[in-house]
Amino acid sequence: MLQTTNRKVAIVLFIVSLAYLFFSYNLPEYPYVPVDADAVPLVLGFLLLILSISLFFQKDEEQSEESKKVQQSGIKEVGMLILIAGYIFLYVLLLETLGFVVVSCLFIFLTTITLGYKRHIINAIVSLAIPLLFYYTFNNILKIVLPKGILPF
Repeated sequence: MLQTTNRKVAIVLFIVSLAYLFFSYNLPEYPYVPVDADAVPLVLGFLLLILSISLFFQKDEEQSEESKKVQQSGIKEVGMLILIAGYIFLYVLLLETLGFVVVSCLFIFLTTITLGYKRHIINAIVSLAIPLLFYYTFNNILKIVLPKGILPF
């Protein structure tokens, strides 16, 4: 039953999602709010549950000898992880000063370029659209104020 790595990871994620859903259902309810505090955690918990089930039934692909050699030389990957961790640190550091939209646009754009995405126009469109959509959703629909920073809206 647990012969593949996908199945082992899927079972761990399934258990994590059940625990996450348990705690999400135990969040206190607030009267007079359009969307309660448990809405986003419940959606994320069920999404993790569904994806873990999907991963359990997904077939593990055999790795070629060349890909195994690439994985063994992990210096480049460690450097990439350190760089991404630096991006996250800068994101947190500049969030209040520059604002959610500006910092998120920069973070998404720089991270995708660092990870090797070559289509810069599509990257720029997505880097602008996603933070603007989130900002609008949180501020106008969920009534959760995000840092506006240097932007006037």
